[in-house]
Amino acid sequence: MKPSEKSQANVRIIEMTSNDAGKVPLCGHKDPSKEPYQHKFRWLTKRMSEGLKVKMLKTPDDGIAGYIEYVPGERAWRAVNAEDYMFIHCIYMEKRCKGRGYGTLLIQECIRDAKKAGMNGVAVVTREGTWMAGKELFLKNGFEEVEKALPDFSLLVKKCKKSAPTPSFKGQWDKKRKKFGKGLTIITSGQCPHNVTMVNDIAKIAKDRYGIEPRVVEYRNYRQAQNAPWPYAVSGLLYDGKLVADHPISGTRFRLIMEKEVGINARTGC
Repeated sequence: MKPSEKSQANVRIIEMTSNDAGKVPLCGHKDPSKEPYQHKFRWLTKRMSEGLKVKMLKTPDDGIAGYIEYVPGERAWRAVNAEDYMFIHCIYMEKRCKGRGYGTLLIQECIRDAKKAGMNGVAVVTREGTWMAGKELFLKNGFEEVEKALPDFSLLVKKCKKSAPTPSFKGQWDKKRKKFGKGLTIITSGQCPHNVTMVNDIAKIAKDRYGIEPRVVEYRNYRQAQNAPWPYAVSGLLYDGKLVADHPISGTRFRLIMEKEVGINARTGC
């Protein structure tokens, strides 16, 4: 038996329920008493009625080693057209458990669920930069890249039915960004637990350091997320209709963006 096969011998994949708060790390957040964890878990339990599933991978030695989150594509919280596909929002693995083939097991579980439901296949958005999963794991599992979007987003698909329509990005990014108008807009949602810290920190820095009162837009349903002005959809910043951050960022990164990229000086707001 190969090392990877040995590590997979006693693996169990179980589905999260509304009673599992605190039993699984959510995007690295492990403390169920903290606001980011609570925010994400509330979002998950609400979405379960819409067909969202979270499958947890458990081993005797490591406990919950990772998980995968997916939903029917027509209810995906990404700016994609993926009807009749299962759509993967995210896949997470504890660092100590990487390299054991667990990611493949979770993806295969999603593919099985898509086939059981008679769907056309499975789709996912990846990127080359930070924050989201890279495409290598999915390519290794039979996915194909079908579309790209700036700066480095990719839409990948594994079809169960070869003649099925191919998913696509919603597009029209610039047109959608202009609708947000002038000033600073923070886009957030419960899909990403890191948004809680981002919104709190950036709103305070914007007001205290630059004299800017940001507009906070929280997406509360998948239709809003699918109409977002960039693929990731659920977390980011716009300034004067320009996307200046396409994922959750720290306060330090926000200051760099405002002062070096946007040209807003500290304390003066000019």
